[in-house]
Amino acid sequence: MILSSTVIGEGPVIIILHGLFGEGKNWLSIAKLLSSSFEVHLLDQRNHGNSFYSVDQNYQLMASDLNKYIKSKNITNFFLLGHSMGGKVAMEFALFYPKELHKLIVVDIAPKLYKENYGNIFKGLQHVLLQAKSRKQAKEILMDYTHDIILTNFLLKSLFFVDTKPKLKFNHLGIQDNIQNMLMSPEKDTSFSGSTYFICGEESNYVTKKDIPHIRKLFPNNHVITIPNAGHWPHFEQKQIFLDCVQQILCE
Repeated sequence: MILSSTVIGEGPVIIILHGLFGEGKNWLSIAKLLSSSFEVHLLDQRNHGNSFYSVDQNYQLMASDLNKYIKSKNITNFFLLGHSMGGKVAMEFALFYPKELHKLIVVDIAPKLYKENYGNIFKGLQHVLLQAKSRKQAKEILMDYTHDIILTNFLLKSLFFVDTKPKLKFNHLGIQDNIQNMLMSPEKDTSFSGSTYFICGEESNYVTKKDIPHIRKLFPNNHVITIPNAGHWPHFEQKQIFLDCVQQILCE
């Protein structure tokens, strides 16, 4: 099966991979600004957006999904950008399928195991699906579980209603069953020698100084860039600074 995508613009190809619980269209505003000079592919990864549901989800499979998509579109010599979970998929892809990848951009994630607990998020989503009658009510329910308005608003981007019944664009049960795989690090013990850029939020703790030696091992030609006054979503929290940074990388 081939991943669903939204494609806009003309020029050199850049593929953008969204984060956990997201979809390609989360990046549409960035894509529109890049589309005057680039052909931008916004992919929905498995169990997300309009792409296929699967009982299996791990980074090797998701890198393979991306490789199949690239072959189906006859894409060569492209740029790859991934945020959070998408960044891990992008790193996995670079390690397994480096041949046609021109530059790699990883947004606020490191090639390591994370020990996060998503239990409250899944409980909140289940509560929303069982009880929410409106978007406002869904927001109130989810806030009781996340206590984070940015995260709540992000999760609710995937909420829609069918005959007053709440639905989610992502496969929350499939993701829940595979959440430990999503916390893992890239699985291939090799390196990608191409240009790699890690764009990190200054206020985020997803990438730390302790991660740099391992980053250098896997991606020796790396550049770490910090976006000021931004957390885990620098493309949202400091959009123009982030965009300027990405455009500079693409045009170097």
